[in-house]
Amino acid sequence: MTYDAHTSALNIAGSVFKGVGYTTLGMGLAGASALAWGSFERRWPTLRHVHVTLDPSRNIQPLTILHVSDLHMFPGQDFIEDFLRKVTATNHIDFVVSTGDNFSSVDGLVPLMRAYKPLLDYPGAYVLGSNDYYSQMPKSWARYLVGGHPRKARTTPNLPWTELTSAFHEAGWTNLTNRADTLSIPVVLAPVARVSSSSTIAPGASSPSIHEAAHTSQTLSFIGTDDAHLNRDRLPIPLDSWANQQNLRIGLTHAPYTRVLNAMTDAGADLIFAGHTHGGQIGLPGFGAIVTNCDVPRKYAKGLHSWRYGTHQSFVNVSAGLGTSRYAQVRIATRPEATLLSIA
Repeated sequence: MTYDAHTSALNIAGSVFKGVGYTTLGMGLAGASALAWGSFERRWPTLRHVHVTLDPSRNIQPLTILHVSDLHMFPGQDFIEDFLRKVTATNHIDFVVSTGDNFSSVDGLVPLMRAYKPLLDYPGAYVLGSNDYYSQMPKSWARYLVGGHPRKARTTPNLPWTELTSAFHEAGWTNLTNRADTLSIPVVLAPVARVSSSSTIAPGASSPSIHEAAHTSQTLSFIGTDDAHLNRDRLPIPLDSWANQQNLRIGLTHAPYTRVLNAMTDAGADLIFAGHTHGGQIGLPGFGAIVTNCDVPRKYAKGLHSWRYGTHQSFVNVSAGLGTSRYAQVRIATRPEATLLSIA
């Protein structure tokens, strides 16, 4: 090889290595930027408003249901406490449903109860998820995104789930873990104007009115399951109240596996609430969730959807949840959320 040829080869090799270096640097910067954004986004919760219209002939009263899920609480998650306090202070709520996975670690009970404190002033119902019984363990993103061999099932809970359910019970919340129940709740309707009967109104003057809220009640009939992700789901037989067309029929479950959604829809549920998916936790613009961590298609990773099975149809609301694992404190294109569902 001549000197010129040798020099040319070295220049080409240098350009290649320089290009590889720039590419690697660019990928590293992009990855760091994504992680920085994901760390910010996971602390940027939103309240999602959705509306459901049911057959008016059933005479179901208008009401609002707050759906929370997957708080995955561990110390330092003050943003969840602040968010829920603001939600209750600025919105009308008739009922609260919680669909599980409340803990990320064994030391999460105290901040969890602070987060739930404003919610426990309302009537509510709940089911549990795997991370109400068993604390989270480190898991690689590759294992989460593409799956892998399942870990050996744990059988001894190490989270304070009994303390949590005791607090819910003291607040009057209904436990729907593989149970059916019925509940009548007060519902506040739109304010109505009452004309004052005062005799001191000047002739020709308009009568002052006093705005009063009209009150009524609505019966809710429930079926719920334990966590299908642990194969602990056992769909209960609905109570007799379930057959009453004027009752709102609600299903609660943690993980929205198709077998549970199909069974609840086949039973005639009007609404089904679930969590578990975190909305995918990592999403891609224009593509959405990469995984759901269960067997429902990606389009059901979060949000309100119509679900059909046989001749029946239900509305399914899958919450993207408010928290993350303490071992994966990032969300991308999937903000933490609670849902305020209005029924008309």
